[in-house]
Amino acid sequence: MKKFNSTCISIFIVGCFVVLPLSCSQSEYSRLVKTEMSKDVMKDSLLFGMKFGQSRQTFFDICWQLNNKGLIKQGPENKFVQYQLPHRKNDSTAKKVMMYFYGIFNEEKIMTGMDLKFGYNSWSLWNKSYQADTLLPQVKDSLLEWFPGNDFISVPLKKNGEAVLVKIDGNRRILIEPLENNKDVNARIDDLRYLIE
Repeated sequence: MKKFNSTCISIFIVGCFVVLPLSCSQSEYSRLVKTEMSKDVMKDSLLFGMKFGQSRQTFFDICWQLNNKGLIKQGPENKFVQYQLPHRKNDSTAKKVMMYFYGIFNEEKIMTGMDLKFGYNSWSLWNKSYQADTLLPQVKDSLLEWFPGNDFISVPLKKNGEAVLVKIDGNRRILIEPLENNKDVNARIDDLRYLIE
């Protein structure tokens, strides 16, 4: 699998890490980061048994095992791993959701985060019920279910006033980015220990 565009990732990391705190000095976000990091609670779990601090090779090995079991496959353009989310029990619709993910690695090839992208399998430009804005609440609920703890808070970005949804538990930060298009919901999980160093 090829590495996701590292330039975009670097820009996003710097943007979120610099813009979020600057746009709301001593805001709810800043207080939450300070409070959670002071707890000295380590939250290292990601998806499928993956954890912060694992090597890139461990990420590939886990993906290889999941692929052999038929649980995941190579995603579009070889930039993500593709996983079909199970149908939600309380969802009466037949909407199937695809999740794409890929580890974020530092120079030492250690996993410091994960990029996520969600989209409906049957997305179409003309079908409003399959647009990203209808998927966003389901993505938020799924992330809260997979990573229990604090709720998401809305943090306005200084540059354009759009809001990022942020959830912080210990050292683990989860961001749901503002919608860039009507197809995908983008999220990111970061280990704040690597960002604050």
